[in-house]
Amino acid sequence: MKFFNDLKLKFDEKELEEKYQIDKANSIKKPVFLFILFLSFCSNITVLGLHIFVRPSETWYINAILIGLTIIQVIIVLILKQLQFIQIGLTLSSITIGFLQLNVDPQNTTQTEFYVYGCLFMQFQAVLFMISNFNHAFFQVILSLAIRTSITSIYSKRPDYLALFVGAFGCILILITIYVNDKNARRYFIQNLKENNLRQLGKFLLSKPYLKIQFYEDQQIFQFISQNQIKQFPGYTDEICHGCNIRNMLRNYKSDQGSLEEVLLNKPDLIRLGCILIVKCEKIRFIIKVCAIDPQHRQYLIIFQEFQQQIVNFINQEKEKINLKEFLKSKQIYYHQKIFNLGAFSVLYLNKLIIKKIEFNKLVNKIVRIYQSRFFPNIVIEIQAKEDQMYISQYLHQLRIFLIQIFEIISEITLNDREKVLIYIDRNLNNIEMKIGGLNQTIFSQQYNENFFISRMQGLILDDCQFDENEATLLFINYPLGSYYQKNV
Repeated sequence: MKFFNDLKLKFDEKELEEKYQIDKANSIKKPVFLFILFLSFCSNITVLGLHIFVRPSETWYINAILIGLTIIQVIIVLILKQLQFIQIGLTLSSITIGFLQLNVDPQNTTQTEFYVYGCLFMQFQAVLFMISNFNHAFFQVILSLAIRTSITSIYSKRPDYLALFVGAFGCILILITIYVNDKNARRYFIQNLKENNLRQLGKFLLSKPYLKIQFYEDQQIFQFISQNQIKQFPGYTDEICHGCNIRNMLRNYKSDQGSLEEVLLNKPDLIRLGCILIVKCEKIRFIIKVCAIDPQHRQYLIIFQEFQQQIVNFINQEKEKINLKEFLKSKQIYYHQKIFNLGAFSVLYLNKLIIKKIEFNKLVNKIVRIYQSRFFPNIVIEIQAKEDQMYISQYLHQLRIFLIQIFEIISEITLNDREKVLIYIDRNLNNIEMKIGGLNQTIFSQQYNENFFISRMQGLILDDCQFDENEATLLFINYPLGSYYQKNV
């Protein structure tokens, strides 16, 4: 998939471009920009002080202008915290460095000093070229060449065509270097984004018990790397370490292909793309998935699927669920029965993991209407959304249960406080942020942390949650588009 235009060097998705610019600004642009401002302010103040107290200078006004520009940029970036103007500030700094050629007194400066000053100024400009976006760098390079050749021609009173030719050729080389560097930086950013998403997806992709192991050639032994619910594996014992457990299990798990250890060592083609094995251990037959996640380092992933008899049990469980649903739908007469139904549905769907694209605002408004119309008609909840429609890819049932529990807590608190609750919904990069204010945050955070359903699901639903004196902030994960719908049975 192609993420950005090769000519403009800009991501096609606006949110992705903004995230890239923020990441680059915080990592390199902002530190360099602040250093340039500090150095510019100190040097120009020094020169201006020498002009006033020691020796007058004809070009003192240049230093005064640069001090004024530095103060304006400090106000915008540091005080007002407008990071989007850092790139403009870098471009402006690059241009002003070019005009410093006017600030050297030819009467009191030798040719060697001219050369040294020129090299120093060019070093700072080269840094600004490299960390700038390609379109800004292109503008900086061209304007820098024009300023330098123009000032040189005016001072020498004749055009230097050789300098112009060499300068133009040098600009082409600089722009090619900046283009390749910016393109590679964007690819590196996308790669990091993918790796971070994979790490986050691991929380639900590997929700079953699993083992991650590695075979070390020099020691001729399997070593333990990581695990999830390792005690669910048949043959596991608490009396020995994880490493000893996994080596025993590899030898004791027998399949039609031989022991699991023999499969991993002798049949790389079978497990390269993953395979499903029916194995037996201690008279128990069960199903596992095995795949090579890093063939170069011989790392393997072993996922426990289910005991064979559970397939029949699952069919029976589905039938019981259908009967329970029908019973609950037919018993909604009394208030306490409605509350019971919500709890029953929550238990029923707690572990039913299905990812779907959901209109978040619509879901929140629907749950609020249910609470106001059926349970607590006196509570006042105002919902403010930044956008009319906000879609999120989430675990459908878990998100519903989570929001039901949130509004259950809100309802209990507002029945006593009689306060108006304000809910503000907005996007936070790729996720959706919901802020809850207008109620006692101490009680809310306490009941939030004590709620059984919330404690079970917030790892799946939320990327972060924060509480302060005025509001609670919940950051809902928006799982990447293209994630397959997953059922955990």
